Amino acid sequence: MAHQPARSSLHCNRREWLLRAGLGVSGVALATSALGRASNTGISRAVARTARTWAAALLALLASIAPAGSLAGSPSADDAYLDGLNGHWTMTGTFGGKPVTYDAAGTRVLDGAWMKLHMVDTGKPPQYQADVFIGYDAKAGDFIAHWLDRFGAAGARIVATGHRDGSRLVLLFPYSDGLFRDTLQRNAQADTWTLLIESQGKDGVWSTFARYELTRSKP
Repeated sequence: MAHQPARSSLHCNRREWLLRAGLGVSGVALATSALGRASNTGISRAVARTARTWAAALLALLASIAPAGSLAGSPSADDAYLDGLNGHWTMTGTFGGKPVTYDAAGTRVLDGAWMKLHMVDTGKPPQYQADVFIGYDAKAGDFIAHWLDRFGAAGARIVATGHRDGSRLVLLFPYSDGLFRDTLQRNAQADTWTLLIESQGKDGVWSTFARYELTRSKP
């Protein structure tokens, strides 16, 4: 089984995108009105095409001068929850009833759209490593997760979905030979996390596959 110790998209139209970029109503009006004039007046098709080209160039220019990071804005509560995984961690726990330790690092990737948790065991040489990508889909109202590890593509075909209830996030991986349930629990006050991985048998009974505690790594 490959699932071993293992911002939301901006769903908006062009006008909303420009507004979020900090260009203001006047900048949006200037760009969008140019597009409108190109299609609503009685000018020739050639002139209309030229006008649309200039309007598109204006939109690109306005976007390029938007302040860096202005698209992100204030993170939602769900993205802020994932941000709690940022930084370096020591993962200690059990896998198959045996004690294990991993070095882990959480970081935002792909323009902040995903939280990536990189894990590698402390063995020499390491016997396992994985990258877990978790993101929040604001439009669908759920979380998406991809678990990629050293076992390759065969175990990475499955996409998990999940929901958060307060400090608890539950992700379900529907593998062909049975469900896996990953439960992330955040203790914001202590700045720690726990990760419980369970597998479901053919009889529907859940059993513990692995259990970890994440604590901040000491400098």
